[in-house]
Amino acid sequence: MIEKKIVIEENIYLEKFFEHNRKHEDYIRNRIYKGTLDLINNNPHKIKKVRGYKYKSKTIYEYKIPLEAGLDCRVAYIFHKEEIIIFFISNIIIKNEFTKLVSKLKDVKKI
Repeated sequence: MIEKKIVIEENIYLEKFFEHNRKHEDYIRNRIYKGTLDLINNNPHKIKKVRGYKYKSKTIYEYKIPLEAGLDCRVAYIFHKEEIIIFFISNIIIKNEFTKLVSKLKDVKKI
């Protein structure tokens, strides 16, 4: 059973995402804080690696948050010490396209 602190990183990508989704920001943040550990522990088959890339030298994982029609999003995160750090969220839910977006982020390196 994984017990780590969930941290939503402060960065320009998340700032833009939440600006664009201002109406749902609190709901999305709550879903992340309350649901991430539950998803990792109880539905690990829904967690996928972002293959071929690392963020700050750490393996990148991602999962989809079903919200409502047209508002679903994907979340990218890493494990760092006792924290799960959420560093990117997008309304692009097609995994291949999401991976392309992640690959362009600062601090993401191809391996």
